[in-house]
Amino acid sequence: MQMKSHVDNARDLGRGKKILGFDMDGVVIDNAELKLRVAKSLGINLSPMQTPAEIIKKIVPSDLLRRLQLAIYCNPMISIEAPLMPGIVKLLDDINSAKIPYLLISRRLEPSIAIDLLKKRGIWPKYFNESNAFFVVEPIEKNIKAKELGVTHYVDDETKILSVLADVPNKFLFDHLNVFPASDNYIKIASHEELAKYFLG
Repeated sequence: MQMKSHVDNARDLGRGKKILGFDMDGVVIDNAELKLRVAKSLGINLSPMQTPAEIIKKIVPSDLLRRLQLAIYCNPMISIEAPLMPGIVKLLDDINSAKIPYLLISRRLEPSIAIDLLKKRGIWPKYFNESNAFFVVEPIEKNIKAKELGVTHYVDDETKILSVLADVPNKFLFDHLNVFPASDNYIKIASHEELAKYFLG
């Protein structure tokens, strides 16, 4: 008899049960310091508050922004240096203990580089693996995948992504730098300890 995957078990839970979804960069992985270093190498001085994706693109010229993004997300020698977001391992441990299914849905153009980073940080395959990690390209694909998998709660660090998640009833903006305003469209949280109150409550 074939064993059910993490996702199959999630689908089996049916309506009324939590199925948690995570973005990778800015939620599981903290790229802020890496962005500061790469930007400086390109002659651009940023503050940590300017590193979120929706802010940095308004500051850095498009040609340099493209070089920065390629370095951070597509260069394995640079990408591998990004640390985990504080508190994520404890949160995943607590979610596992509570037997709540969870998924990773990330817009990474180079999934193999993303997986290598997760392996380096010790959370692949222990927490995320082939059964519960999905890589897409366009923002709308996150909603398509989340709907397909029955995600009820999703956390992302970009407001524009949350705005397209029409089929996810509970949306969370991970804003650990506190640079975005509150909104009726999502719940703003600043840490994984705070997120735990919603995911595990």
